[in-house]
Amino acid sequence: MLKEIKIQNFAIIENLVVNFESGLNVLTGETGAGKSIIIDALNLLLGGRADTDSIRTGETTALIEGLFQITNRETLSLVEEIGVVTEDGELHIKRQVSNSGKNRCFLNDSQITVSTLAKIGDRLVDLHGQHDHQTLLHPEIHVDLLDLFGKSKQSRDKYSKEFLEYQSLVKNLQSLNTSQQERLQKEEFLGFQISEIDSANLSEGEEEVIMTEKNKLQHSEKTREALQRSQTLLADQSGSILENLRQILKELEPFIEIYSDLASPFERSQSAFYELEDVENALRSHNQSLDFNPEQLEKIEDRLAEINGLKRKYGNSIAEILLKREKFATELGQLTINEENTKKLVEEINKKEQVVSKLAIELAEKREIGAKSLKQGVEKELKELHMNGVRFGVDFNYPADTEGFVEFRNTKLKPTSIGLGTLEFLFSPNPGEELRPLAKIASGGELSRIMLALKSILNKQDTIPVMIFDEVDTGIGGRVAEKIGDKLKKVAEDKQVFCITHLPQIAGRATTHYRVEKQVHGKRTRSGIRQLDFQERVEEIARMSSGEKITQASLQHARELIEPSSTTELT
Repeated sequence: MLKEIKIQNFAIIENLVVNFESGLNVLTGETGAGKSIIIDALNLLLGGRADTDSIRTGETTALIEGLFQITNRETLSLVEEIGVVTEDGELHIKRQVSNSGKNRCFLNDSQITVSTLAKIGDRLVDLHGQHDHQTLLHPEIHVDLLDLFGKSKQSRDKYSKEFLEYQSLVKNLQSLNTSQQERLQKEEFLGFQISEIDSANLSEGEEEVIMTEKNKLQHSEKTREALQRSQTLLADQSGSILENLRQILKELEPFIEIYSDLASPFERSQSAFYELEDVENALRSHNQSLDFNPEQLEKIEDRLAEINGLKRKYGNSIAEILLKREKFATELGQLTINEENTKKLVEEINKKEQVVSKLAIELAEKREIGAKSLKQGVEKELKELHMNGVRFGVDFNYPADTEGFVEFRNTKLKPTSIGLGTLEFLFSPNPGEELRPLAKIASGGELSRIMLALKSILNKQDTIPVMIFDEVDTGIGGRVAEKIGDKLKKVAEDKQVFCITHLPQIAGRATTHYRVEKQVHGKRTRSGIRQLDFQERVEEIARMSSGEKITQASLQHARELIEPSSTTELT
């Protein structure tokens, strides 16, 4: 239940704090006093759309806070899932709206997003506004109401889960089938790329080796010329280096024994001679081994051209090309696996169709059974609301589809995410008139009463603890108003109910009665709210009955309207 709400700087509300009770809480007051503003603030607190125009004139921010006492385990689990700690089931929600457009939402002092707040808010309050009865004009909500009443929601959830899995399988198969031609083309292209790389017979390090060989072949002629010149200087001409060194040794050798200090220069000269002689032999040998081969150079250049061509396509080096080749092979293997998966996918879809078909038929049958009970329940409630002779029904439409895989009553149907076919609520306001869609026949007042009837019979199944009716009494009065008050009181036996009303018959059924008042202080308008005691209730209901001029008769009538069960009864 909603225990308390605080509103600051919202519309014409400057600073308001209200404590609420369980049961039926009625809000009354003159038109424009701010009754609906309180509901608007609560809607904002529960994740509704924020509008900076709702911030009180002259202020920069509006703040709404609410304290809820929750016992529903699913709601508390949802709060725990988002990481918010609760103590004794209390939820403190705070939402701040600034004129800069920024929103801040808090749940038990933990900041949350607006979408998270809205998700939680949907579990806390069922807000039935002035025009919410018009949602009955949309057949898509009829199935939700029927599933809730007929207790087929669990079957629907089970079916929807299987159907979504079926859709996912079909989507995967369609993706594979629509890309079949693309797959074949890709297989062919990958095969070509792999073949092109394989035919080159590449090996890592090969490019460096042949580049070295190419360099040698390109410089072999000049190298030979240099070798020949070097050989000539060393030994192949008169006065060569070796010839001169030989002459030096010949000149020094006779005097070594005489002059011992010549032994070292002689030995060094002799060592140089032998070293240069080895150099000359090495140069000669290398010269003889040189073989300028234009054909080999051409082959090397062709090979390098082949490698460079592959590098332009597949990578900056042979290593990258070979790595890309492995990637191509993996992709090709995956395409082959996908082809096998297609066959498996078809088998899975066939099995899933059987599961979905069975669940869809079971759900359809449960809904039809639930529709009969719903018809009886709604008609009973409407008769109690003085709508005698009305008839209510549920029309099921199962359009045949030759491509459907569900066979229901000898007809092939195509299932949807919510089951088989469609359904729509029908209504006949007068005896002898045929049942027709609500959208085509029901008036606004009738829709309000139908919605209240539905809320009454769905009360036990609906787990939302707080229900708000904002002027559900529009367009009605007299004995019908009394019956609506009775229905609201009955709903309030299991839920905390809030009702904004202009009818004294409904206000008299309140467990707790609040009056919303608008006052002008200086040049500013402020809206406030206060809980009424018994005598104040009598005066308020008398005013609602007879206007500003309150008579003894209207006061007595007001006392009669107030039920003895009221918590504010005079003792």
